Amino acid sequence: MNGDVRVRLPAAPEYSRMADIAVVHAATHLGFSSGDIDQLSQAIKEAVLLLLDPEHPGGSLALDLQSKAGIVTVEAQIEQRDIKPIPHDRIDRFESTAGSLVDSWKLDPDEHRIWLQKSA
Repeated sequence: MNGDVRVRLPAAPEYSRMADIAVVHAATHLGFSSGDIDQLSQAIKEAVLLLLDPEHPGGSLALDLQSKAGIVTVEAQIEQRDIKPIPHDRIDRFESTAGSLVDSWKLDPDEHRIWLQKSA
């Protein structure tokens, strides 16, 4: 699978599995090892939890996937108005639990947007 995919889901924890499925599918078709797929899957689950605002549920989660040349790039963002920046304790938790599972990641805590990249 080479190309771009956009997935839009309700911004609720019970829909995070759908985001995971889309990312795992892309990695599988690029020939990622099962270990790399597991790491990417865990990183996506943690990223979705990071982005969701438990105090102000609602909105949607937009997930953009790009897969080519053995690299999966994911951009995920909560689309909702009047949302508070992600607190530092949640960012620290993500960094300690999932930051090392991908090759690189970048976060915009004010916009509830994260970019992740993993290569096969």
